[in-house]
Amino acid sequence: MNRKEDIVKFILNEKNLVSVDLIAKAVNSSSKTVRNELNLIEPILQDHHLIMVKKPGQGITIEGDPNDKQQLLSTFKTRREPSYLTPQERQRSILSKLFAENRPLMIKELGLDYYVSRSTITKDISELNVMLADFNLVIEYLKGEGTVIVGEESAKRKAMAKLVPFEENKNLVYYINDDNDRHSNSFVNRFEESLQLDYKKVEEIVAESEIKLGYSFSMEARINLIIHIAIAIRRTKQGNNIRLTDELIHALDHQEEYAIALETAHRINSVFNVALSETETYYILLHFMGAKRIKEGLNVFNFKLSSDTPVLEDLILKFIQNVQMELNLFLETDTQLFNSLILHLKPTINRLLYGLSLENPMFEEIKFSYPTIYQAIANHVSLFKSMFHIEMPPNEIAYLVLHFAAARERNIKPIRTLVMCASGLGTSQLIVAKLKRAFNNLEIVDVTSTMDVHSYDESKIDLIISTVAIQSKVKTIIINPLLPQYDMNAIREIVEGKKILPATKAIITKDDIHLNVDLKNKEDVLYFLNQTLSKRKLVTEGYLASLHQREALGPTVISSMIAIPHGDFACVLRSCIQVVILTHPVLWEKDVEVKMILNVVSTKEDASDYIPFFSHLADHSDDLALWNRICAMKDKEEVAQAISEILLSS
Repeated sequence: MNRKEDIVKFILNEKNLVSVDLIAKAVNSSSKTVRNELNLIEPILQDHHLIMVKKPGQGITIEGDPNDKQQLLSTFKTRREPSYLTPQERQRSILSKLFAENRPLMIKELGLDYYVSRSTITKDISELNVMLADFNLVIEYLKGEGTVIVGEESAKRKAMAKLVPFEENKNLVYYINDDNDRHSNSFVNRFEESLQLDYKKVEEIVAESEIKLGYSFSMEARINLIIHIAIAIRRTKQGNNIRLTDELIHALDHQEEYAIALETAHRINSVFNVALSETETYYILLHFMGAKRIKEGLNVFNFKLSSDTPVLEDLILKFIQNVQMELNLFLETDTQLFNSLILHLKPTINRLLYGLSLENPMFEEIKFSYPTIYQAIANHVSLFKSMFHIEMPPNEIAYLVLHFAAARERNIKPIRTLVMCASGLGTSQLIVAKLKRAFNNLEIVDVTSTMDVHSYDESKIDLIISTVAIQSKVKTIIINPLLPQYDMNAIREIVEGKKILPATKAIITKDDIHLNVDLKNKEDVLYFLNQTLSKRKLVTEGYLASLHQREALGPTVISSMIAIPHGDFACVLRSCIQVVILTHPVLWEKDVEVKMILNVVSTKEDASDYIPFFSHLADHSDDLALWNRICAMKDKEEVAQAISEILLSS
């Protein structure tokens, strides 16, 4: 029996209000799971003209006509999984059905399939059209026939690979080794249900191609290639062929991998009893050329982007030189960086040359975590535009950031430090203990008296930290023996190479804190933020719209539990930092749930006061133990103090 059915039956069988804890005990689940299920049950109740009544401190009941309640129970007994889908799951399933059926589907027919009203299906289609707009596709209603997806075949395939149900969590379940696993909701299970193809057979064909190509794809690229080949097989069987321009086909003719793509196409035809067209072969070649690799035989340079690979090597070296100047690092002798960029940029340039670009689910996080590196790279990717006549989009720039971030970590060498003190051994040892605790890249070579400064070879020391002024050619920091915060900041500025931010005027008060707020989704959260600010006359009427506009620009999630939505300066009357801690997490983006909302409400004049907030937030965003501890706090003043100490300290 389905858990949703268990919960509904238990509530309906009770005459009085029942608590979540009592329901959880009855259905053998946690209270958190029950709360999540109740959120999913509400739309099902609404479709049956029933209402879920929640009374804080008392419990839950379901109100409505007894006949509607009986009909609901009958639905649970007669309907299969579609009855239990969330709106997002149902929409993805409808999209998959529209692609799979390859014919117009009546709205009434879809309503019967998912046991929801016509208006619900109409709303689903409207929301799907928003998603499909990114692919230049649209679901249209053909009078007397039904709904159908209209657009280019290549766009439909991209949408299928990105949006249909088997895309979700594809990185979590890769192999099936047990027949019992086929009954689970795994990636492979969804793949085979959606495309009616044997996953392992397609995977074997891709593995054979890797051997012939002489290089291995990354796991992500391999699975994407499997999906695209499977979609090509399915669409060809349905009579839908891809179209490529003559110019593109002519360019691809000269690629040495064409012969392997042709062999792959013949193998597919044999295994799946299908006849792939010549353009499908070129389409497979495109995906070979655009796939990310993890290994290219023994020689990283054995794949030819063109007849003149040294041109790319020279360009990458110049690119590294330009970027390193902005980052104040020396990276051009970093062989690992050079080789990794060769390996990464060859397929990237091929993708962009032929109009393909790789999605980057970490884009916002990368840009937020490494803003300096991102900007330095963005300033110099024009080198590739000049040479190859391509635009390097932000998601591709973010992938390059990871290579330079790794190089920067490798470039950080221990700073050989001499500690000098005139106050005795005890004071000097206290200074050393504090330094070691605060900085992991300080190599304390010795602790000595200031009288002995000239007995050290200055070429073997990078930094002197001293309690008294001394004469030395080595960079020297004069400190108070007790190492107060301003001295620590001065050391940090040199050791970590970053300017210490000035003290902020921003504050968090208990009026800005909202604890245990019970909201269902992101929409409710944004509405709550606007309402609470409007009541205090901190924002103007257009603030809510500006929150939505910012969300439409891209994700505002910065960790697996924190979101930082924010509205337009022009809509803010008085600045503050809003903190909302939810009773239970809400879905914010695709697969990311958040429990804490940090909303910086700032006028343009006060914007600079919040720079330290964002800087410290970047440093601490991944410390889940810290944020879980704060989320568990019950007192508003305690929360305000904890967040202020972490995010607003200088």
